[in-house]
Amino acid sequence: MGLVASQARILMLTSRKSDLEFAMQQISQRRMMLAQATMSLAQTQMAAGPEAQEDPRSAMLQQVDKMLEMQSLQFQTQHKTVSTELESVQKIIDKNIERSFKYVA
Repeated sequence: MGLVASQARILMLTSRKSDLEFAMQQISQRRMMLAQATMSLAQTQMAAGPEAQEDPRSAMLQQVDKMLEMQSLQFQTQHKTVSTELESVQKIIDKNIERSFKYVA
């Protein structure tokens, strides 16, 4: 792979890595909001007393949290893959530069 192609690849991988980090950050924020909603719902149920029925919204919030956790794991896996590829391309660029300086010297 040529130096210019490698540089373009690094730019593309860096952009993808940033996109994945942003997506993971958004998921974390959504999960925090879900945790607050779940806590609020639990407090409401406790205030209603022990004879109150369990609210189906609680189960729904747990399902949404599980879904977000799965998405987060997928993004983390993709992030790790992109990071590994980014390191690989950086090594290729370093070798190309080293080879170029050997020819000049």
